[in-house]
Amino acid sequence: MVEYSFVVDLTGNRLSPCNKNKAYYLIRKNKAKMINKFPMVIQLQKIVKGDNNDEVKNYLGIDDGSKNVGLGIIQQCKTKVKTIFKGNVELRQDVSKKMTIRKGYRMYHRYHKRYRKKRFDNRRASKRKNRLAPTILQKKQSILRVISKLLKWTKIDAIYLEDVLIDIRTMTEGKELYKWQYQKSNRLDNNIRLAVFMRDNFKCVDCNSIIKLQMHHAKPKNSGGADSIYNGVTLCEKCHIKTFGKELQMMDKYLTKIEGKNLCLRHPMYVMQGKKYLQVELEKIAPLSLTTGADTANHRIDWNIEKSHSNDALVVCGTEIKSTYINIKGWCIKPLRKKSKGDIDSIIDGFKLRDYVKYTKRNGVCYIGYITALYPDKKQFNMTTKDNIVLKRYGLKSLDLISRPNSIRFS
Repeated sequence: MVEYSFVVDLTGNRLSPCNKNKAYYLIRKNKAKMINKFPMVIQLQKIVKGDNNDEVKNYLGIDDGSKNVGLGIIQQCKTKVKTIFKGNVELRQDVSKKMTIRKGYRMYHRYHKRYRKKRFDNRRASKRKNRLAPTILQKKQSILRVISKLLKWTKIDAIYLEDVLIDIRTMTEGKELYKWQYQKSNRLDNNIRLAVFMRDNFKCVDCNSIIKLQMHHAKPKNSGGADSIYNGVTLCEKCHIKTFGKELQMMDKYLTKIEGKNLCLRHPMYVMQGKKYLQVELEKIAPLSLTTGADTANHRIDWNIEKSHSNDALVVCGTEIKSTYINIKGWCIKPLRKKSKGDIDSIIDGFKLRDYVKYTKRNGVCYIGYITALYPDKKQFNMTTKDNIVLKRYGLKSLDLISRPNSIRFS
């Protein structure tokens, strides 16, 4: 598997990447020094003039998603095309939960620590035009952060973004709609609970009871079920209690009874929201071209390339590439959140919070991950591996430092 190293000269001028083995050769000959290990970046000990960098074009492809985003850079020369970088950006999914926790802290502080009169209509920031929700904004900003990092090491002449064109209403109805039909609500009433009752004639769909009716989500909301009339079922209290803990097992049964639909609209809506903001910001970096998912799929099949976020990002560029050209290291990229005030900033036995490390057990089993907690008194640590395995209260003796990322971790 080929791995490339980014190259800059003594003044920071971005040059064409080279093979990783050649980069190590230049370091051994004292012709260059390493300024970043993951991914590898070397700085030449001289100023390069008249480089043919103008004849080489770098194209950045982006495969946008709600959980993972693929990034790929293709370098096109006069004689050949090669892939110099590909990676998968893991976006944070915990922002909404953390904001809910913060809201609870603020409410407790307001009503228990001090008193002030309630304020009304003071949410100017949340009501401003073209505002993006923080959960959506942080996803788009994470993509821009990674691209800004890559721009320090290599030039980007053009950007290709797969435009997301998802018609949520068409997905819900299962057919193309006329323009006037978009104004028609899929609810029988503005209150979705009441709409479900009206559709089911105010009777439990299991026992036909009309006492203590409740609305049940056939597919639970915490499993991605839509808050829609196509997912709502009328049950009495006794029948509703029987579903507790068995929601997914009984999902198909209730969807069949109401002729409902197993829809998960959360991820398509996340990708659709904020796409205009992302496009405007990308145009500030380099000329932007939009492609479609159909073109990506057709090219991937024609060129016999395996489907993945990072491979799709390379295909998005539209430049014909062979499957052998993409046999390079694929990076797993994790933008890190800003440190909290409670984080330990000191170094303990050469290790620091957030370090990317390797832990070896006595039986030879190795774990690679990042430090999430340090205990100075007992010289112990917690870590989360790449496979999301949590190790708690392990000693620092069998720990090896791999890298110390600042704001973005490449692994």
